[in-house]
Amino acid sequence: MTDDDAGPRGSLPTRRRGTLGVIAGGTAASGRVLNGLRAAAREHGYALVVFGVPGRGRAAVPAAAAGLLLQGVSGIVVVDAHLVAELSPVAGVPLIPAATADQYEGARRATEHLLDLGHPTVWHLGGPEDGPIARARERGWRETLELHGAEVPPVVRGDWSARSGYRAGQSLAVEPGVGAVFSANDHMALGLLSAFTEAGMRVPRDAHVVGFDDVPEAAYFEPPLTTVRQDFLAAGRQTLAELVARIDGVPAPRRPVETELVVRESSRCLKGT
Repeated sequence: MTDDDAGPRGSLPTRRRGTLGVIAGGTAASGRVLNGLRAAAREHGYALVVFGVPGRGRAAVPAAAAGLLLQGVSGIVVVDAHLVAELSPVAGVPLIPAATADQYEGARRATEHLLDLGHPTVWHLGGPEDGPIARARERGWRETLELHGAEVPPVVRGDWSARSGYRAGQSLAVEPGVGAVFSANDHMALGLLSAFTEAGMRVPRDAHVVGFDDVPEAAYFEPPLTTVRQDFLAAGRQTLAELVARIDGVPAPRRPVETELVVRESSRCLKGT
């Protein structure tokens, strides 16, 4: 910040119209959202000042907001949904959560796809119970099963990591009747596939697996993973447009970003063939 950016001594810096603040966690998902937001900002000539909050360090969020205010930002985006609740409104500066994909609809599509393959039900490898994204994906899975009159199995829960997916896969591999699994993200699905292989279960011959996120590696899993793709650039553009509208005092209704089901070998052929 230069001296020209500052107001009278002891006051907050003058807000810079083309500078926006971002508070982001350290997860891979938040990194992809941030990349989309950066690309959108470049398209429209905005500069971003990013404060990283490592892990689930919620206590650091108010300090990050204060630091961004000292940088003279004219608005703030919070990338991770679980961090939003930790922020109080900031006087004179709009603060919004980043736009995200329609998590519920993506989970619904994934579950519907597995049911369409002829499975009587679909098991769910869920994310952390306190996470809003994990809850939305779980709700989409659960309500789709209920709509079809299918049994709703108990959720097997992980922490978004491949390691937790591997542990969940070990337990599911010995559970009778597991023929289809919707994993709340691709990294847990990777661990699940590894555990299934070690247990002698071949995907897609013995079971079908669908993930969520379409990480760059998903097409190279063994087998390549069917997953729900999110358009992070579209989310970045929508977030930027909403924040700029808020800065200008214009109403900006939020619309979930559409998702796409990408079908690959993990659910390509009929189970048992």
